[in-house]
Amino acid sequence: MPPTLASLSTSLRQSFLAGLLALLPLFITWKVLSFAFSTVDSLLGDRLNELLQRTTAITVHVPGLGLLATAVIILCIGYLSRKVFFKRALMMIEAAINRVPMVRSLYAASRQIVSPFTDNAKLPFSKVVLVEYPMVGRHTIGLLARERVTDDPDDDRVVVFFPSNHLHLGYPVLLSRKDVTEIDLSVEDAVKFFVSCGVVADDTLGRSGGRLAPASSLAPAMDPQTLGVK
Repeated sequence: MPPTLASLSTSLRQSFLAGLLALLPLFITWKVLSFAFSTVDSLLGDRLNELLQRTTAITVHVPGLGLLATAVIILCIGYLSRKVFFKRALMMIEAAINRVPMVRSLYAASRQIVSPFTDNAKLPFSKVVLVEYPMVGRHTIGLLARERVTDDPDDDRVVVFFPSNHLHLGYPVLLSRKDVTEIDLSVEDAVKFFVSCGVVADDTLGRSGGRLAPASSLAPAMDPQTLGVK
């Protein structure tokens, strides 16, 4: 292929790739919003619009009404869930669910996923760490999931979660505290790093924040039985 045609072909490929990368975020945003309006909004939106048209002079379909109603319902449930009487009602509902064999397993698994995000004391992934893993000479960035595994003061193990770029996929690993180094990187920036497959990163990536605090200086572990270790 002549040099002129070769350079033209390369330029076209680069321009096409640049245009694709520029449109991809817009396409993803559009698909998410389309799903929200076509699926979530239709759950309540269609019924609310029918009610408005029957009881008022409004004759047009109001978009986003279902999303607004869903947000209001979630806010109300969130507010009520902080009240004592509503907590007791939820406990009664959970007790009823725990009596159903198949449903209780699904509900218990869902609760284990959600509960860390609803309890500040159990807030996951407070630190970003660097570990020489899975072999000597290879370093992997992970998220510290548990500062302690058991209440044993001589047990210095921690749980580090190594996510993929899908975030919800990954694997937790029990490691010795001395093998884990905290790095000066926020969890938000670490998430960007994982999602972009390592493309998005700044100069704080390799800056060490020091070793983790000794296990003896930490509060007792919470629910150590969940890991099945002694």
